[in-house]
Amino acid sequence: MKKSFFAVFFAVCVCAASAFAQDGGKNLEDILKGMEESDKKINTLEVDYTQQVFYKTTNEKQTITGNLKYKKPSNIFIVQKTPQEQRIYIDGKKITVYTPENSQAVTDSWKNAVNGDFAPAAMVSFGSNRANISKDNDIILEGEEGGNYVLGVSPKAKKEWHMKIYVSKETLYPQKAVISADGLEINVDLTQYKTNLDFKKDLFKFKAPEGVEIIKLN
Repeated sequence: MKKSFFAVFFAVCVCAASAFAQDGGKNLEDILKGMEESDKKINTLEVDYTQQVFYKTTNEKQTITGNLKYKKPSNIFIVQKTPQEQRIYIDGKKITVYTPENSQAVTDSWKNAVNGDFAPAAMVSFGSNRANISKDNDIILEGEEGGNYVLGVSPKAKKEWHMKIYVSKETLYPQKAVISADGLEINVDLTQYKTNLDFKKDLFKFKAPEGVEIIKLN
């Protein structure tokens, strides 16, 4: 469950980052139009993240940290640093999760990963595809809080979760998100935004080190 929410979070955060990259005001329609225009100016994106998962039923907490790099149109590279190092490669068609500690890599279709209980970052195409975002989710502007604009997101079909994204009025980038569901709460902080960096293509391609077992799911 937590991985699915993590996916949706990054998807909408990238969308929001594009939306608020220019001052669209407080009107939701203006913000969405601004998203489409500002997204055209972003070719690459890098951000650090800290994700805290709180399980209400067991009172357990888990902290996940890492770095995400994105290159249009559909390349993503994630380095999860804690609690276990993982390197995740996404090209819009295939996803590969490499765990150095286990000397193992698992590959699957990106579609299966998004639809299942995986997806560390379902951000591909969200920043530039307003129609798809609105098709599956209700997006509203909930107001302002502590120097941030608050964007509310929830699925149209099954209301299994609700997410708030806090966007800084000063920088107009998402600062944090809070995802709530039955028995679960996820808090994510984004820091160190960098855009339009010169990423090499090889960064987004997985090259298996010698001795690594590769498991193909699809």
